[in-house]
Parts: sequence; structure tokens; C-alpha cells
Amino acid sequence: MTELYPLSRLQHNFGRTLGTMANSRAVHNEVARRLTDRLADMKRPFPLVLDLGSGAGSFAPHMAEVGLTPDSLIHTDIIPALLTGRSAVGLSAESPLPFANGTFDLIISNLMLHWVNNVPQALMHIGRALKPDGLFLASTLGNNSFTEFKTAFDTIGSHHAHVIPLTDVQSAGAALQKVGFAMPVVDRDVITVTYPDFTALYEDIKNTGSRNLHPNRARGLMTPRTLKAMETVYTDMFALPDGKLPVTLEVLYLHGWRPHSSQQKPLKPGTATVDLSEVLKSLPSRRLQEEDSNT
Repeated sequence: MTELYPLSRLQHNFGRTLGTMANSRAVHNEVARRLTDRLADMKRPFPLVLDLGSGAGSFAPHMAEVGLTPDSLIHTDIIPALLTGRSAVGLSAESPLPFANGTFDLIISNLMLHWVNNVPQALMHIGRALKPDGLFLASTLGNNSFTEFKTAFDTIGSHHAHVIPLTDVQSAGAALQKVGFAMPVVDRDVITVTYPDFTALYEDIKNTGSRNLHPNRARGLMTPRTLKAMETVYTDMFALPDGKLPVTLEVLYLHGWRPHSSQQKPLKPGTATVDLSEVLKSLPSRRLQEEDSNT
């Protein structure tokens, strides 16, 4: 099978931006904060945590802000040079994780899954590394991201794929369910990032390593003429009243649990212990509710 994102290509793309990534982490940090807020809402400890793809920023400060203090937080990334500290391992989520089955209480991943070639395989590796009743929590970009880019390229007549393949809510939930995660949930946010001009926008995308690796992309470098046409159309179509240019990002949040006997399970059809007709009798009639609303 041909890989969309060969590991060596990803390492090259992201590795050569080490010196410029410090100014390109705002989105990663914001999404990491939102993921951590979801953890805090669960009101349970996670003593041993694995962070997959933490090179763009660790979850540690965000977890500390909401009072979560794991006994150990292990950082991993495909670019070992992005990792610091003793609890750091260079690895790819697409390979079997170098940990015993049932090791972690929580595996968390921020904006990494959309760079994975075989997501179901990666999810299987993640599920095996979780303890029973362990949690997988992740974010990934959804296919409604970069709508301005797509529209602008279409407008100038460039119909190649200009954005990497991304997923939707239904497909993400189906992937979690397919590999056996219990109680899978997927929800979404839309985040708008603004830039002072097109040059800043374009350079920021390049500096995060987020170059287009789609197999149906146009080959060769973008010509200055095409880049200028993109700038003109993008500005004319999407500039905000203050002149800034927006980039829309749809962020999907995935969570699923490794199955455990203590987890709630849906009742089988016909096993309900409450008669629905009795419940309906106890409710006020629709006519009464309408009369109340009109008084």
C-alpha cells in the first residue's frame, strides 16, 4: 500500500521548521487547553499518561492549570529533537507502541491523527496500550477546515487538491467504534485564526510543517503569478473589516474508552424495566403545555 505520508517525508517537513515553530503553536496550545478542559470535567485521576505527538507542545502546563497531576506523563513524537526531558520517546503511532498492553490510564493526542496513514491501525495500537477503562482523548482537523483556501484556489481555476485529506464527525466516530472503543464520542469546534496579511498567513502554514502532501496535489513549486493571484482573491473574498485575513479550522474531539465490565452498557431491546405508556401518562398533555405558554 502506498503511504500518503511517508515517515521520512513527515520528519523532513516538520524537522526543518524547528527554528520557526515557536511562533506557530498558538492553535496547538488552544486546542490542548480545550482537550484538557474535557479531562477536568471527568472528575477522575489519570496516574499514567501517554502524549502522542507532543512535539508541538506538551499537555503538562494545561493539566496543571486544571489541577490534574499525573504521576507520569510520557511525551512522544516522530521528531525526537522536539522532545525534552527524561520521559520522552521518539516513535510513530502507526507502529506498535513500545509499551506493554494495558499500561496507560490515558492516551492523549493533539492535532496528530490527520498525519497518520492508517488511522484504524493506530487506534488499535492505542487501544492495546490502555488499561481496561482507560481513556483515549484526541483532536484532529475536520474536513471543513481551510474553506477559504479551497474556495480561493477554485476561484483562480486551480482544481488540484490543495489540502490534505481530512475526516468528518461521522467517520471519526465510526473509526473509534470499529476498532472496539467503548462509548465513543466525537464533537467539534470551529476556530478562526486571523493574520495581518497573506504573506504572514502563508508563511505560518509553511513554518508549522503543514505543507500539502495530498497525492493529487499539483507538482512543482507554486509560481509567483499563482501566489499573487491567490493573495488577491483571498483578500478580496475574505478580508475582515479590519483588513485581517481569516483561516477557518474545524477541530474534531474524539474520546473513547477501553472496554471494561464496570462500564454502562445499553439495554437490549425488550429488557426495559419501565413501561413507556406509564411514563407518557405522567406527562402533561401538549394542549395544556400550549395553553400555559400562551398565558
